[in-house]
Amino acid sequence: MNVAMNPAPAAARRSPIHDALEARGAEWRDVNGTTFAVRLRDEPAGDDIPAAALCDLSGLNQLGVKGPDAANWLSTAGVDVPADLYESRPLPSGGRVVRFGAHEFFLEDGIAGSKASELSEQLGFGAEQVYRVEHQDATFLLTGPRSLDVMAQTCGIDFREANGGRAIFTRVAGVSCALLPETIADQQAFRLWLDPSYAPYLWEELVVIVESLGGHVVGAGRLFPDLPA
Repeated sequence: MNVAMNPAPAAARRSPIHDALEARGAEWRDVNGTTFAVRLRDEPAGDDIPAAALCDLSGLNQLGVKGPDAANWLSTAGVDVPADLYESRPLPSGGRVVRFGAHEFFLEDGIAGSKASELSEQLGFGAEQVYRVEHQDATFLLTGPRSLDVMAQTCGIDFREANGGRAIFTRVAGVSCALLPETIADQQAFRLWLDPSYAPYLWEELVVIVESLGGHVVGAGRLFPDLPA
């Protein structure tokens, strides 16, 4: 794993909430060309996940593909292709692939994964009827024992009844999001994808609620041991 310390390199993707994280004393690291705040100055000591933990993962590499041969192209490349609309499946070495349409898929690498970025480089070389869909979504991850309480205050869906592993298009604090319920370190978690122009507003709304419930904003190193903290 190629890891470089501060400062964040100009070539790396910049989080839309970079300034908010800088104000919290973020320690930035570039991992395989992707930049993350791995630790924050006011983050609690230790490795435990707080009651509610909010983490920015907007540096993850993303790729959208669509077209009549998209599913076959992904499958040939070793991707476990979701069969149903909005179903998600894990990518090799971490990350997720979600079916957004009959012939459209969204891929996002994990912290230590590179499948989406590898496929992005291959797209267009002999891939007929497979087309790129640009994605620059902000990615937030909410987890912890009280993450359900955060969602109850910001979203009209009862996630106690939601089907894990399936993306849901909804509004969180008034902002349109694609939301994926999942599990991180045996804890309920919610991955939010949204337009980066709305990211600073939604981030601050979530921070207020998370902290009111005894939770904390955390760096990516707290939740993912693959990323050295």
